[in-house]
Amino acid sequence: MTASLGKVLIVGTGPAAFQTAKIIKNQCEQLGLVNRSSERWKAMFESLHNESIAHVIAAKPSLEPLAGQVIFDAIFEDLRAVGGEWDTLVIVTPSHAYADVLVALPKSCLSTIKIVVLISSLFGGHQLVKGFFAELSLAPNVLVFSNYFAATKFITGQAGIRVITKAVKKRIYAYSSQAECAVLNLLAQTLADVSVAVVELENGFSVEGRNITSFVHPAFFITPFSLNHILSETREVKYMYKLFPEGPITTETIHTLVELWRDISRLLLHFNGTPFNLLQFLNDDNYPVHPETIHRSQIKKFMSLTPIEQEYLVYVRYSAILIDPFSKPDTNGCYFDFSAVPYTKGKVEEGELYLPRIPREDIQTLYWLQVLGIEHGIALPSINRVLAMFESWLRESQLPNLLIEECHTQAQKYLKWVRRANEL
Repeated sequence: MTASLGKVLIVGTGPAAFQTAKIIKNQCEQLGLVNRSSERWKAMFESLHNESIAHVIAAKPSLEPLAGQVIFDAIFEDLRAVGGEWDTLVIVTPSHAYADVLVALPKSCLSTIKIVVLISSLFGGHQLVKGFFAELSLAPNVLVFSNYFAATKFITGQAGIRVITKAVKKRIYAYSSQAECAVLNLLAQTLADVSVAVVELENGFSVEGRNITSFVHPAFFITPFSLNHILSETREVKYMYKLFPEGPITTETIHTLVELWRDISRLLLHFNGTPFNLLQFLNDDNYPVHPETIHRSQIKKFMSLTPIEQEYLVYVRYSAILIDPFSKPDTNGCYFDFSAVPYTKGKVEEGELYLPRIPREDIQTLYWLQVLGIEHGIALPSINRVLAMFESWLRESQLPNLLIEECHTQAQKYLKWVRRANEL
């Protein structure tokens, strides 16, 4: 293949970064890798220096186009250590790390960037990035995806860097601030080979609003049930996607999920984005259920139903995917336990609250959306209610509240760059 992406620097060293690297490698003139300094990255950095190869494995034959080896041409120990000139910057980190990544990279590195790719979306993220580069008098093409396109995990217990992709989404959405984006075309072509549709939308907010975690995660995991379990020292196991009492899903959390979707729909309308049918999105773009469970006619008319009817169907949907409804039952008639995802635990140490990525990122997202809503005079009652509950839980549990201050500071930084983007 012709090298159409130029020199590509990938930021992030999670499983998604290596899978993404495999897809684009053959069209890179040079492929670099860097991550923020951490103990985990230090060990991986040493491994990659011994063998600059990562291995991507497909869990089933249909995913073979995603598999293979990736050889990196340059590996940097820290963001500030990045040298050379780069054409394409691919950020494959949690969405709230965008700002820290951009600020830490050397200005000499950023000055040559022509394309910035955001694999994991944040509402308003495309404007945030545009505003950051505008302050440097730069205007790269910004490409944002609604979600990472697959389920990829590290393979532990083996030498070297090995990841396995177990499944792919049926559909993801993308926005490019400039026409004819080479990265978008390449990813769309490759993902089509594994039956993932990449739908390009003309509005960046429309893409970012379709990030499923924005309304599902806060509803399920920013609750006293989930937060208490995350910080508990008990060995009792609870599961993130099961019904109460095994997990957080109740009629109340489903009500919150649907109401958060309404808040995000208000934001979408304000920014000239396109709201979407929640039930159709959950079923058709993510994990489907049998038509015997929810009829296609019910999905199609979801937007015209009453709120209680909508919540009923969403509750039915989550009940139906406690197991993988399309898996083959074993000899005892048991289907794959799809929802058995245990919580990651947090802790309080030396007066500081350490929450795992879920729900810390989701808390950050809601504070950012709250600030964005205030800036534009948009009522976001459910977002405000969830954050008020979180702050009340901190007070009643007598826990440190530094996280709230950090989230407000971060949101104001985002707002400054978004304002700058709006001035363009």
